[in-house]
Amino acid sequence: MSFDVYYLLIPFCITLVIGVPIAMSLGLGAICYLLLAGTLPASVMTQQMYNSAASFPLMAIPFFILAGGIMNESGITQRLLDFCKILLQRYRGGLGHSMVLTGTVFSGLCGSATADTAATTRILAPSMLKEGYPREFTAGLGAATGVLGAVIPPSALMIVYAATVGTSVGAMFMGGVGPGLLISAFLMITVAIIARKRGYPKSDIPFSWIKLLFGLKDASLALVMPVLIIVGIRGGIFTPTEGGAVAVAYSLFIGLCVFRTLTWKRIFDTAVTSGIMAATIMLIVSASAPFGWIITIGRLPAIVAEQMLALTTNPILVLLMINLILLVVGMFLEGAAVILLLAPILAPIAVAVGIDPLHFAVVMVVNISIGLITPPAGINLFVAAPIAGAEVGSVFRSVMPFLAAQLLVLAIISFYPPIITWLPNTFR
Repeated sequence: MSFDVYYLLIPFCITLVIGVPIAMSLGLGAICYLLLAGTLPASVMTQQMYNSAASFPLMAIPFFILAGGIMNESGITQRLLDFCKILLQRYRGGLGHSMVLTGTVFSGLCGSATADTAATTRILAPSMLKEGYPREFTAGLGAATGVLGAVIPPSALMIVYAATVGTSVGAMFMGGVGPGLLISAFLMITVAIIARKRGYPKSDIPFSWIKLLFGLKDASLALVMPVLIIVGIRGGIFTPTEGGAVAVAYSLFIGLCVFRTLTWKRIFDTAVTSGIMAATIMLIVSASAPFGWIITIGRLPAIVAEQMLALTTNPILVLLMINLILLVVGMFLEGAAVILLLAPILAPIAVAVGIDPLHFAVVMVVNISIGLITPPAGINLFVAAPIAGAEVGSVFRSVMPFLAAQLLVLAIISFYPPIITWLPNTFR
């Protein structure tokens, strides 16, 4: 590895440690390299940034984020919650179970973990606090449930990975279904254990099949969209980007023509909020392009691969090492940045030892998603805590059982690939 690469890495690490936003740290590192090394023209910076942002598949990200926002504003999230409460409120910790199930379904509409965290926590926190659930438990569960937004399709992280490595977006979407449902199940088991231990309440309202059927009718329009997107993309009916546009059109139709709850002001406000979220992701994508390109020409990926493969070529041990690396890095860096920086390095190593590319892709996304609730920088924790009125430090402690449940799921999917590969292979 050339010594010049340190001109890139040292400014990046220093700015990251002192709290500079990740996109700025990436860009500053690249600028320092171009100015100090003197081997490449400064125009490389703009060329690489433009080429990465001009990717057609990445256009799906703002569409899916906007579709989720419109669905939330139209009242569909509340209808999902009402259905989940009818189904689960008679069980101890029923509102906690309802949060997980609502978040699971809403993840299939949104594509953004932070948006999913904010929506489900904002809607359910008042009811949970009124029923006597602690604020830190409510925030911790909301943050943990939000992780599903990055795993269950459509997922912005999966789109970024597919655009970076060249994996099929449709296959990744289908591969994320199994892990997403498994995380949901393990979260509900954890809620049940905690609720029984702490004596959390259950509803005395008797179960009614009529109410359940009416609730299902109201929620069914939301349940259709994830199936529509996955089938359409995997079946070759439309591309992921076109699928995002279809999702926006579908959500607008539901909000304007079916429920008639959307106003033009709501649509405008949602578009602005979604645009800011999408712009944040795209800024990270653009800033990481010259950074990653410089790392590549400095042969850092090849050196890392040689060192890891010199230790072992056993796929289980390699995957274990990669998982540990990603868990540590995910504690400090934003998910899209981790993918853009490490996927081009780690994916070839995984393939070299015989790990299925699709299996590795989904494992990496799930691993990075867990970083969203891993202290000290888990963004979902900082989103959920103020909404529930909890101290971030107490939420760190409260989220630990849910973090343990998700790490267990990560271990299962890492070493039992069919959970990921069965559905994409079946509908190939």
